[in-house]
Amino acid sequence: MTMPTESFLSEFPLVTTSEWEAAIHRDLKGADYASKLIWHAEEGIDVKPYYRAEDLHGRTFPDATPLLLGLGVSSNASWRIREEIDLLDPEEANRAAREAVAAGAEEIVFVRAVVSSPSDLALLLVNLSEVPIHFGMVDAHAIHLIVDRLYRHAVTLPAALSAGLDPFADLDESAAILANRPASLVPFVLHAEQLLESGATSAEELGLTIAAAVDLLAEMQQRGLDPDNVAGSLTFSFAIGPHILIQIAKLRAFRLLWAQALRAFGVAPEHARARIHARTARWNRTGQDPHVNILRATTESVSAILGGADSLSVAPFDEYCAEPNEASRRLARNTQLILKHEALFDRVADPGAGSYCLEVLTDSIARNAWEILQRIEAGGGYLRSSPTIQSSVTHSSCNSRP
Repeated sequence: MTMPTESFLSEFPLVTTSEWEAAIHRDLKGADYASKLIWHAEEGIDVKPYYRAEDLHGRTFPDATPLLLGLGVSSNASWRIREEIDLLDPEEANRAAREAVAAGAEEIVFVRAVVSSPSDLALLLVNLSEVPIHFGMVDAHAIHLIVDRLYRHAVTLPAALSAGLDPFADLDESAAILANRPASLVPFVLHAEQLLESGATSAEELGLTIAAAVDLLAEMQQRGLDPDNVAGSLTFSFAIGPHILIQIAKLRAFRLLWAQALRAFGVAPEHARARIHARTARWNRTGQDPHVNILRATTESVSAILGGADSLSVAPFDEYCAEPNEASRRLARNTQLILKHEALFDRVADPGAGSYCLEVLTDSIARNAWEILQRIEAGGGYLRSSPTIQSSVTHSSCNSRP
């Protein structure tokens, strides 16, 4: 069958921006354009009622598409459904994890389970070789146990293991871990979600997080570590708030910034893809009508998915007013299962690509965050400036939320 060469849009006359604006002003009948139609977001960004191709001119990151698509890593948005197991006993935590996997979870995080011995680790990992595993509360001792087990029993362990170790807790110890790190282990997490929960704007979240990562790269490079190795050792954890467009653009912008920062360290392009975990926000949950939290978590999940998160945790709707039960945990898990298997949100990588609005917002957030990074670097870097910066973020934002 011969396909038509002309677009069906060619049948319609072009409408200029001035014509659109004239029609809008007529419909407003004298009402103020800015107050009616411009969204003055808390981010310090004015979001227009519509965008056109000319709005893309002059972007800071004009060749962003390969980066936003994960540098060709994936052609779809197959994020992993992460289940949080908040149990201390290794056997009980393992049982709950296996039940979650059977019910549809695709990644497990042991939030509080203590890994103090090889037997603890062995008990946690029984029959979980098919899914990635993340250890939340671990110290350097636990990481060394995990590394030792990976080298001894790699065939029977999950293909991907990660941990929530703070790389800044002991930089020399972090360097020792990196020097002996198997490729399948991602030991460190930088927690951007704490910034959103404290009231930071998206640009502040990204600027501070990139500044921390840049300092880590520099510190490890001084200790003789390859920047490619350091880049592969990090997960970035973000909370996702209620403003859908802003949150989608936030994650897209972060990937651009991370790739831009890694270029300065000579990191190979195949190692420049940011590893992003997302979790639904805590600050906007309600205990008065907790079922509203289901709706909020759903829209935040959509933002995380469309923004390109690699894994996503949805909080049970009653987490903020009671101990979550099996029903609320199942509903949280099923939120993602429905988005993946019924709404088919996993079919396309970066579905927002080409949206004039999202492209402009992505560029605006990235540009503002890059300016914050440059100011931090000019002030001596993240490690020297972070107490003052984070105090300023919290102080300036603490009255901005209900």
